[in-house]
Amino acid sequence: MDFLELFNAVARKVRPAYQDYKDVTDLDTPFPETGLDSMDGLMMGIFMCDIYGIDDETGKTMLPKTPREMMEFLEKHKTKTPISVKDAVDGVEW
Repeated sequence: MDFLELFNAVARKVRPAYQDYKDVTDLDTPFPETGLDSMDGLMMGIFMCDIYGIDDETGKTMLPKTPREMMEFLEKHKTKTPISVKDAVDGVEW
């Protein structure tokens, strides 16, 4: 599964009113350049940890500066692996 595809799908869920959201195309894009604010980033972290089966205490230690850093954290601490973007996004309690 493509991490950026999942990242963008979750970003659109956490910020549905932001109609001008442009998909992130580079894993090394700094978060301030993604168009997501700090609350969006917090919600992204919560939902991504849920998708990857990471407990809340471990998730609180995630402080990524780029989607790549988020991906590396999730891969390191995951207890489950999402099969598809649709299943991952549909399985999160919004």
